[in-house]
Amino acid sequence: MKAEVSNSESTNCLTEVESKCIVNSVISFANLKARLNQQYDVDYDYLVKNYAEQDRLRASVLRYQDLEREAKVRRERAASIIVVLGEEKFKEREPSSRGDAKGIFFDTENMPLWTLMRAIVEQMDEIQVSDLQDALEYFKRKASRQAIESALASHKDVFETKTRNRNKFVSLKR
Repeated sequence: MKAEVSNSESTNCLTEVESKCIVNSVISFANLKARLNQQYDVDYDYLVKNYAEQDRLRASVLRYQDLEREAKVRRERAASIIVVLGEEKFKEREPSSRGDAKGIFFDTENMPLWTLMRAIVEQMDEIQVSDLQDALEYFKRKASRQAIESALASHKDVFETKTRNRNKFVSLKR
């Protein structure tokens, strides 16, 4: 009988330990579920406030982005003008002397021919290709007729060409 009592006691002891383990993990899962629900509520409230503030700031953000795009276009145009006219003339300009919070810098390294052409063509309604070549030469930017024609062909999204009386004219696409 003693063996049966001993087996019964050990079985009861193991059953009790197993029950405690199951109860503890059920409690942990319940606690985890409560924490997740709580975190969801906090995140949801934050998102409501966040989206309300985004809606309030949207007009300012869009205006800022518009100004950045306009500044980029003007910066690129100014850089191509600097390259066409020669950088020596513009070395005197100090952007910080105007008290600008943001320095104005122009990337004039490796300026492609088509940007120089665009800077020239932008100043008139249209120009004959031979006159464009002469203008580039005047500003000490040598370019062959073939290079100009290649740039025109490669950048049809920028330039529009028309032929009249065997003369080819270039203008910017509008």
